[in-house]
Amino acid sequence: AMRTMHLKKLDVLPVVDWDNRFQGELSCQEIFQYGMPDFFKQLNTVSFVRHIDPFERYFRIKRDMKVQDIAIRDVEPVSQDSTLLEMIFQMTVKGRSKLYVVGEDGKLTGAIDRFCIIDKILFF
Repeated sequence: AMRTMHLKKLDVLPVVDWDNRFQGELSCQEIFQYGMPDFFKQLNTVSFVRHIDPFERYFRIKRDMKVQDIAIRDVEPVSQDSTLLEMIFQMTVKGRSKLYVVGEDGKLTGAIDRFCIIDKILFF
């Protein structure tokens, strides 16, 4: 998953099962938080670890981790007949950066991000 994110320059990746049914999404945030100790969330700074690189060491150790090992954000997909207003509502009010489009069978058919709305729909 991280290789795909790197090659395609994505910060969020849809997760599908073997039948291409949408399961959720995996973002860089989940990857970064996966091995972070809970107490780090309470700190104002981590400058005290400046001279060691636990993050790099962590990923050497966890090279064999699987997508299913990392929290997959459960997100609601949009249907193929969603309106532009419904999509913009999801992005603005619900704070979604990417929407996943699924067919009636639950299979992923596409993704729409904020730039896509500007580029393909509003800027014509």
